[in-house]
Amino acid sequence: MPPRSHWGAGPRPAIVLTVSLLLLTLVSGCTGPTPSDSLYRDAAEQTVTDLLSAVGTGIMLSEIHRRDMALPPYTETTVEDAEDAARSVNDTFGTRQPPTARARSLRSELAPLCDTAVNALADLRIALREDDQNAVEAAERSLRSVSLDLTDLRGRLS
Repeated sequence: MPPRSHWGAGPRPAIVLTVSLLLLTLVSGCTGPTPSDSLYRDAAEQTVTDLLSAVGTGIMLSEIHRRDMALPPYTETTVEDAEDAARSVNDTFGTRQPPTARARSLRSELAPLCDTAVNALADLRIALREDDQNAVEAAERSLRSVSLDLTDLRGRLS
């Protein structure tokens, strides 16, 4: 009889690797202070760009749903991904320390837009799962509104 593998006695290598990668991802997601106004502004501009992508995805999904052009599993999964992306962008920007009063002013303008984008995508996710067309339309209006505000801010940051 061959000797037993020692793998049966403890966690499987795939589990250990998965947990290790998850922890590495969480740790690497932490951000420290931003040393200058221009770097903070660059981070804000990237945040706006990333949020516009997630919000644009949400708008597109609401249009696809209205026209009945995709199956629910596709729209539900895609809106989840967009919401997760927006939440990650929001969390990352929220951990940045504004270095000056000017940067704090920018933060006070962008932070509510981040929250609105995340909440509108969450509303869309819920509406799509419930197949509630009125709620989908309300979420789309919120997404279009925050998209305009983000686009305006991006223009001022560029």
